[in-house]
Amino acid sequence: MDVYHNNNIWGKGTPETKLTPLPVNRSFLWDKQEILIPAVYVGKAGAALDVCAKIPTEDMAAFLTKWDYGRRISLKTPEEFDQLDADNPGSKEFAVELCLDDTPLLRRMSSSMRWYPDNIIQMGNASPASEAGFDNNKLSEEWMDAYSCDRECCWYFERLCYDWDREPILSPQKISLAFRANLISITAGHFSSGVSCDGETVKVAHPITGQEYVLTLHGCEQTRHSFAEIGAKGMVYPEYCQILSYSITPEIDRSLFTIRDCAESDQPRMGNAQGQPDGSDGPTAVFIAGKNAAPEKRSVVSSLHFEPVPEVQWRVIFQIKPKNDAETSFPIRT
Repeated sequence: MDVYHNNNIWGKGTPETKLTPLPVNRSFLWDKQEILIPAVYVGKAGAALDVCAKIPTEDMAAFLTKWDYGRRISLKTPEEFDQLDADNPGSKEFAVELCLDDTPLLRRMSSSMRWYPDNIIQMGNASPASEAGFDNNKLSEEWMDAYSCDRECCWYFERLCYDWDREPILSPQKISLAFRANLISITAGHFSSGVSCDGETVKVAHPITGQEYVLTLHGCEQTRHSFAEIGAKGMVYPEYCQILSYSITPEIDRSLFTIRDCAESDQPRMGNAQGQPDGSDGPTAVFIAGKNAAPEKRSVVSSLHFEPVPEVQWRVIFQIKPKNDAETSFPIRT
């Protein structure tokens, strides 16, 4: 298999960036999931790591039973898509820190794909199969053959590219890996707020630990923003939103907790001669940032609408790490 530096899993590189394969062919269990490290690729330009993560067929079958084709194509809201990703054993992506001979490399980029046995493809697809998205492409078949992966299981393949932080290590004797599971979004509750919500409290429990958190609302301000000077010519954009100010007890890292509007923003529209919406949907969206809150307070911006909305329905989201980090080391067969 030809592997090139700083190229995605499907990319075709140039001869000067082609990397040399160094077999590893070692497996380990990461929280009951088998991870195969078939090889690391090195060259003067950088390095690449191929990772094959086994997904038990029964886990994928259970997911497809719960989320059948009809349910998957009927998804409409961001919350529904979050739920789908949280349940999907094939969506559990990760980052990997790489050291060669105890020298860390700089992670540059990664790309991934999946492979499924025939029975899972049949479960995942509607009839006719061409209408659905469960299929194996030519490249995933190449990985299956190149790395002798078990065809009775599902597989998640990831290629990670790295830059040298120091001099290239072209004949390493040891590879050390630190696996970090990507966070997934779990909705733990909902609440409503209006402009008179100052002083109201909302209780919510962490979906994994059960820890209770109390949100104290400090007001919800109705605001209007003009987009007359930006965006596509002839487009009219929704301008009204609410900015909710709140605090949370006990404190939790901002990267692990957020609040989002359950409703999506109105779509921009083509304007008429007077610059008013004519009802046609537009292709672009507008994003705005919330005001800076006091250190002990946080703020969140609702979706944008063409008319003021008296009340906003929010969802409370925790970012969950599906499994603990793992570290392992293997000799390299040079």
